[in-house]
Formats: sequence, C-alpha cells, structure tokens
Amino acid sequence: MEWLSRRQFLAGVGLASLAPALPRSSWAADRVSGVSLLRFEKLVASYPDLLAKIEDATLVWKDGTRMPLDDGVKGKSFEQMLRNASLADQLRQTYKRGKPAQNPGIDESPGRIRHEGFFTRMYGDCKKAEVTKRMRNVRWMPKTKSQVIQVSTVNDVAGRLERVIAELDGMPDRFKAFLVPSAGTYNCRVVVDTGKPSMHASGAAIDVSTAKSDYWVWARGKGTGAIPYRNKIPFEIVEAFEKENFVWGGKWYHYDTMHFEYRPEMFEV
Repeated sequence: MEWLSRRQFLAGVGLASLAPALPRSSWAADRVSGVSLLRFEKLVASYPDLLAKIEDATLVWKDGTRMPLDDGVKGKSFEQMLRNASLADQLRQTYKRGKPAQNPGIDESPGRIRHEGFFTRMYGDCKKAEVTKRMRNVRWMPKTKSQVIQVSTVNDVAGRLERVIAELDGMPDRFKAFLVPSAGTYNCRVVVDTGKPSMHASGAAIDVSTAKSDYWVWARGKGTGAIPYRNKIPFEIVEAFEKENFVWGGKWYHYDTMHFEYRPEMFEV
C-alpha cells in the first residue's frame, strides 16, 4: 500500500486548504496514545477561531494556552474515560453521519467522552458566570411555537443552530411534535451519571421535546445489564442537525434521543 503524504490526505478529505494553518514542529509522531495525529489536526481545524496547532504532543491555543494531548494513564475503561478524559480519550470514538444501520454497540457513545478543561477553556466556566457573557437569545421554531432559548456565540453555535431551526421549521407538521417545546439549552449542571459538566453548561447543546424522546436512564431504571435501545425521533430531524455538525445523543449506547450538541471534531474526516 502506498502511503499518502499528510497534504495529500487532507486534500482527499477537503481539509487541504487548512493545512498551512496547522503547523507542527520536528516532532514526528503519527499517533498519540493510539489516536491518529490526523484526528488531532481535525480538532484544530474544527475550532479555527480558538485553536492554533499541534506541537510536541501538545494542543496550542491561539492565546498561548497549551494542553497535553495525553495524560499518560494507560488502559482506562470507558467509565474511567467518562470521568477523567484526556484529549486523546475524547477522540477515541468517531461520530458517523447518516442514518445508522444498526443500534449502537456497548459503550459506543461518540461525544460522551469529554475533556473537561478543553470545553471550560473554550466556552467558559458556568460557575463563574463566564458562559452567560458569551450567549445570546435565539428563537426556537418561530413559525411553529416560538420559544426563546439561550445559546453560546462561541464558534458561532447560535448562528449554526439558527440555520438548523430554519430547516426544522419548514418541515411538515408531522415532525413538530418531536420538536416543541424545546426542553432547554443552557443549564449550569453536570451529567447525571458522571458528575462532569454537561455541554448544556457550555451553552452548546439543545434538547428537543421530551414528549417523544427516550433516555437510557429511564429505560434501565433500577435494572442491570445491557441497555435496551429505544428511539422515536425521525432521522430527518437528526440530519438537519448533523449538517451543522451537531452530534445526536440517539447514536450513543447511553442514548439521549432529545439531545444535540455542537461537536465538529467528532465527525469522520
């Protein structure tokens, strides 16, 4: 098999124009803790306003902040990564666009593993009122049942969500029961099973209507063993969000079918 150069690979996935903005030093590793360097470069390309480059196994932010790609802890379980993720852990799973051919496998939950410091640095610490300073009001489903929600302006999440809303609001009425009212966006809270900040705490997530949604905690209850998968959300709704790089919690083993969050770095290159 002939190996492609980094630039040839980026050209093939539509990122060649970004290559000059992703410099790195003479450090020549192709993987960090089992994660391809291309995944880290995709991370930088996904947040161009804030991230500068990968250098010496470190993520360099445009303000000079440096974050190690790996924490040196080997052999973490999925549960351990949920509670103490490195940047490498965050990128171990990949989110695939399109209608799923099958239900998620055990612990297949691309997007649930999050490096806490990364998102706090990016969107602010909600406990210090840093997130709300960077938010604005957005009208959810204004032609159907208008509702004011608050969304982060960082990474133009608010603008991206408005484009999603425009598409959803133009859909046939049979889809509206899944969408209104929204169960909320910004909420300075943690994820129920991990104690780590939710993407709602960053103002970069939205829950659609709970009336026709499913959540793994509700399904499992007090039982143990495999989680029975459930979903009622039409894929047309999911597709509108994916166009703007929001991942859907319905593609997680720990499913949350009402939930969408802006996570461009999780998509396949």
